[in-house]
Amino acid sequence: MMKQKRTSFLYLSRKDVASVPIVTAELISEVGRCLAEVAEGEAIQFPSHIMPVSETSRFVVKSGLIRNPSICGVKWFGYFPRNSEINLPDFHPMIMLNEAEQGMPVAILDGTWISEIRTAAISAFAAKHLALPTSSSLGFVACGAQALAHLNILKDVFCIKKIFAYSRRVATASEFCRKAEAMELTTEICVSPQAVLEQASIIITSVPQASETNLQLRGDAVASGTFISMVDRGYSWNSESLLSLDVVITDDMSLSGPGGMEEINFDAQHLAGDLIAVARGELARRAYSDRIALIFSGPGIIDTAIASLIYKRASEMNIGVTMPL
Repeated sequence: MMKQKRTSFLYLSRKDVASVPIVTAELISEVGRCLAEVAEGEAIQFPSHIMPVSETSRFVVKSGLIRNPSICGVKWFGYFPRNSEINLPDFHPMIMLNEAEQGMPVAILDGTWISEIRTAAISAFAAKHLALPTSSSLGFVACGAQALAHLNILKDVFCIKKIFAYSRRVATASEFCRKAEAMELTTEICVSPQAVLEQASIIITSVPQASETNLQLRGDAVASGTFISMVDRGYSWNSESLLSLDVVITDDMSLSGPGGMEEINFDAQHLAGDLIAVARGELARRAYSDRIALIFSGPGIIDTAIASLIYKRASEMNIGVTMPL
């Protein structure tokens, strides 16, 4: 039977995306389901494509193909770090979804919230399997949008009582801590990144690559039993010191492992595995004292999966604007 020709697509603004009800458990489940599809050869992750436009600025394309539903997604954004000088965001991602049978467009979404939450959902999936279940504190080195997204998700997964926060600008850490305190959490602004590494049960580093904090964090300063998610591809860490950690994994060995096209700040020869192995049940915490780190590049397949989930729910709830093709 011939399918009816598609004549429109759905546009979802940042406000629309944020208004779609998605709970933490769904996001983490979607990450696990997507990784399981990759493990089974059903979903496909693709390397990022980077187009430099200056010494500091670039455009980036991330993409992925999932089978349930059959959707291909592309996230497109420019990264312009000097925009902060003129009070503009340094990046503003957009996501385009096409059905993967005839290739027709189905949706265009603002990707800001999805970019923040998908990264936190990846960290939360890893932490759920690899962090100590008794983890009660979160540590943040850099306290921007990624830190807040991680706080919002991880507090739903663990019984978090205290936040340790370090930022290059004290005002940023203070504002972040005010938001955490509004969630009835105890907070401590740390005067150095090392104070975070020595005290927190779960650590998130999301330091911009241009920051002076880069390459200053040391793996040998991390407390026993800690789980670390390096959202910044490990560039805030001294790579040699990371060899002192008990286990270091990435998201996908085919992309960030030996010979992969996604660069991380760690010798890929020493990676113990990836999140696909975690999803398969082949990689788990071995000992209570293990210090485990996830260094990931964040390929676009998780963006695709979460954007597809939001598109489906927005369609059911009549959220967004239908545009003609």
